[in-house]
Amino acid sequence: MREVAENGSILAVFKLSAFRRFFCVLVPAAFADWIDFIAIMVLVSYSWNMGPAEVASVIMAATLPRVFFGLPAGILVDRIGAGPVLIASFILRAIIMGGMFLFATNLMALIGFVFVKTVASAAFMPAQQLALKRVVPSGMLTQAVSIDHFVIQSTKIFAPVAGGALLSIWSPHLVFLLGAGCFVIASLISLTLLSQLRKSDTETESQKRSESVLQDARLGLSYILKTPQLLLAMGLICLFIFSVFLYEAVLLLLIKATGQPEAAAGPILGAIGVGGLVGTYLTAKIGDRVNLQLLMVIGSFFGGVITVTAGWLPFSPVPFGLQSQMVLWFIGGAFTSLITVPFGAIIVKQTPETLIGRVSSVGEMLQSGVMLLAIPIGAFLAEQWFVSMPFFVGGAVICMGALVGLVAVLSLGKASKAETELVEETT
Repeated sequence: MREVAENGSILAVFKLSAFRRFFCVLVPAAFADWIDFIAIMVLVSYSWNMGPAEVASVIMAATLPRVFFGLPAGILVDRIGAGPVLIASFILRAIIMGGMFLFATNLMALIGFVFVKTVASAAFMPAQQLALKRVVPSGMLTQAVSIDHFVIQSTKIFAPVAGGALLSIWSPHLVFLLGAGCFVIASLISLTLLSQLRKSDTETESQKRSESVLQDARLGLSYILKTPQLLLAMGLICLFIFSVFLYEAVLLLLIKATGQPEAAAGPILGAIGVGGLVGTYLTAKIGDRVNLQLLMVIGSFFGGVITVTAGWLPFSPVPFGLQSQMVLWFIGGAFTSLITVPFGAIIVKQTPETLIGRVSSVGEMLQSGVMLLAIPIGAFLAEQWFVSMPFFVGGAVICMGALVGLVAVLSLGKASKAETELVEETT
């Protein structure tokens, strides 16, 4: 039996003992993922002194499995439950990172380990979404998703600092070993949640009657297609990912084009992360009081405006100093949270527990696919024209998507109101 609570405060979720334990799972897992990524980049770029092509090959190895194995992973979560999948994912990643510590001595071996680790990671997000729905009452899901994003944003800020400090005294391979230990800790804490995350007898019997894996996939996809709220949310998140990854690879070049030194990159990236934290907190406070799709539209439009503005900075007749740029990117980071947090909340709120693995994994697949598409397009735009072009295109795309999304939100609102009035008339 889940504990039940209704409260608009983000801290109220921590009154749930199961969520407190789940939070203690999220923190070491997120930390392990980020210090692992930092160690890999340092190993390839600095220890092995390799170039952009080799770095890109590692990033591809960390992305492709989510495209190809995302839906099968979601089906697995729906079939056997969140608990066993979470624990298996942590244990497999711990073993793989132990293998990286021992055997990742050249690029091909490293790429192989990264690919296999990402395959093991593919089931984590759908399992995490299902676990949230299991341990948190429906009235507190927005707050729970916000805390999850708060952990991710915090890790983006602090893990590079911790990773940099560790890498100044350790080799990247020792950092891999630390990451393996973090995953072991996460798996041990997950064991305490198995009773809350187990599938009910009714769900088990229903799953047994499922015809096949293909049938499971069709059920998940058909649910998305017939649920307008999910379709709209997935469309907006994909436009957001496309916009971000158009310019992410050239962000440092843009900072350089504004006359800032290389050292300015750290404070600016930190400002984005802090803005994301503040935006996450504000979203948690207001998320249950407003339309979540509308929040995504607002975040998309103003995030697009910030992106275009950032692209214009090198052409500004008045130079923008470091502090001004930090303020701009801080605001951009805050609007980003108005997109990502509501998207996660929409997934867990709009999807039944029996389908959440498949639905959330489809979202992950789409985002990964869009990311792979956006990176080369952004590089092409920057090379063919100038460094600001990916920012202009990305900002324009997401702004136009937001306007279309606003029309869709208003249409959904009218349809919902009409249905309510029809029900009232018939009763």
